[in-house]
Amino acid sequence: PYMMLKKIKAGGPILRGNDMYEGYCKDLADAITRLTGIQFLIKPVKDGKYGSPDPTFEGGWNGMVGELVRKEAEIAIAPLTINSQREQVADFTKPFMSLGISIMIKEPIKQRPGVFTFMNPLSMEIWMCVVFAYIGVSIVLFLVSRFSPYEWQIEESISGTTVSNHFSVINSLWFALGAFMQQGIDITPRSISGRIVGGVWWFFSLILISSYTANLAAFLTVDRMVAPINSADDLASQ
Repeated sequence: PYMMLKKIKAGGPILRGNDMYEGYCKDLADAITRLTGIQFLIKPVKDGKYGSPDPTFEGGWNGMVGELVRKEAEIAIAPLTINSQREQVADFTKPFMSLGISIMIKEPIKQRPGVFTFMNPLSMEIWMCVVFAYIGVSIVLFLVSRFSPYEWQIEESISGTTVSNHFSVINSLWFALGAFMQQGIDITPRSISGRIVGGVWWFFSLILISSYTANLAAFLTVDRMVAPINSADDLASQ
């Protein structure tokens, strides 16, 4: 349907030149002539090939591409496949037809969300780092509160005067957990060093929770598909 000789009816006129051909490529060439006014002469390729590297030909190409390389033709109109080798020696227009190779496979199995699906937005390594960071910040906050005199408070009671520190090990863990969950607790650091540790932990929690929340909805709502074929090796093993 792209380019072929017209069938001459018995007793009909003898066709010559471009009138001998018909097809989509012929119509496309006629349309180019009407738009630009450029005249053309259709000449079939001598070897009947589209064009591939061939060292036996001048210019290293045969077929239509070879005639363009050797300047034996000005333009080639054909269902010519565009590839990287041909693009190195010839310029292509926008293709008028696109073809693709598809492989039909069985419908993949849908994977239902599990109990621990909420952990999918972050990798296991990140979750482990978060746990270690939580424990480390709690220990640092506990030590800072112990060494800073601003965290110690003098309390008067019936039994006498006592010195207390609100940031015990449990309260330090509770403070870090409340900050990480963005809930807060009723005790806050009073010393400069304690506030610096708390501020750094708050900023870390803000970035991590924001990133986690942005990805959690996609992991819970989008259907995760388990594709049986992900590569050429999977296809060959079927």
